[in-house]
Amino acid sequence: MRSEPVTEESIAEARALAREDPGTGLPVLARCLLEFGWRIDRERPSARIPFFEEAVAIHRDLLAGGSEEHLAAAMHAISYLGLHYSLVHADDRSLAAKTEAAALARQLNRHRQDGDKEIKILGAFAHGLAEAGRFERAVAAQREVVDIYRATEGPAGHPSPDGVVWSLLDLAIHLDLAGQTDASLETEREALRLKRRMVAAEPRRRTGLVIWLAGVSHRFADTGHPQEAGELLNEAIAACDLLPPEGDRGNFGFNQAVQAALFARSGARDERTTDGRAVPVGVSPDPQALQPVLGVDFHWWAFSVRQTYRAGCEAIDDAISTTGDLSALDPAQLAELGTLLRRRNIRRSVVFDRVPQQFVEKVIPALGESVALERRLATARPDGSRRRLIRSLTDQAMGHLVTGADSTAGEALREAHDLYATAERAQN
Repeated sequence: MRSEPVTEESIAEARALAREDPGTGLPVLARCLLEFGWRIDRERPSARIPFFEEAVAIHRDLLAGGSEEHLAAAMHAISYLGLHYSLVHADDRSLAAKTEAAALARQLNRHRQDGDKEIKILGAFAHGLAEAGRFERAVAAQREVVDIYRATEGPAGHPSPDGVVWSLLDLAIHLDLAGQTDASLETEREALRLKRRMVAAEPRRRTGLVIWLAGVSHRFADTGHPQEAGELLNEAIAACDLLPPEGDRGNFGFNQAVQAALFARSGARDERTTDGRAVPVGVSPDPQALQPVLGVDFHWWAFSVRQTYRAGCEAIDDAISTTGDLSALDPAQLAELGTLLRRRNIRRSVVFDRVPQQFVEKVIPALGESVALERRLATARPDGSRRRLIRSLTDQAMGHLVTGADSTAGEALREAHDLYATAERAQN
């Protein structure tokens, strides 16, 4: 049975009850404040925050007496507050709230069976730590999440495979950010092994596997494992061949989120700055501003980071628009433009509004534009630009897989793999 929406009048009634009978009325008032906060003014998160702050203050007072009756409600209220602080770019307060919520989650988990333990709030905490650049702590927090998922029974008494595989992907990302490359790659391999078993049991998951194999090939190439990268592409081709030439878009939102996360991660090194290097176009020069943690956890994209990301699109667009005639560009200028195009494509995928037709009309042609430019660069500079063309073809294939153009994706993957094979023959 649906309850009536909370109004200012019902909040006033809850306040009166809280004064008359605090034990009963305060929890009711906190619930009313949270529900009302969620309902009002979606375009102005700052207008919501006072309601969440008051609800959190009530829950903190309720917990101060030592009772654990309201522990779960307090944990969720504080987590919601942390999210809204992120929405208004109050990043220090956001991380503090996520830290507090995670502490309550751990307290709750001590008394819960494996299948009932709170996981998402701990995952959001790990993500918040990574956004703030506290990568070692993010790794430790994410290991907690992985361990809980491993102990959670799914069908037939086995660990919940979806939870394990995606938490391992997050752990691999955090390990990479913490500079633990070997551990990150081994975690990624473990996640892929599990994902393969999942697809063998449920073939409907195959599109997601192909996207992942293609996206992960970038990672192994970038970390000095070109042979393994080529093997992953070959596996992606074989899996793609098992898909229908034209698939449906029934799982578009999920597949596009996977594509965006892996695509963004593959461009992370292009965004990082080092001493003596200019700040890349589209990245805020303010050292206090949070920089994008690219590809981290597509379940909980941080809104403040997304805003920084979205704002960077305009600067990249401006830089691209002043490039001029491609035929007049030398190889170095073509390479610079190609990097800008790819960074714009990554941003468009990350901040995409989840409308399938818009993805087809805007993102897919842009991926094709990148491939065309990288072909031109590979012609002008054959020895030094093959890797870039492989990358752009793989990016394009991932986009086609999201839209169900599986046959076209397979063609792009084959061309990328052939380029890998050519490179290996040249080296031998």
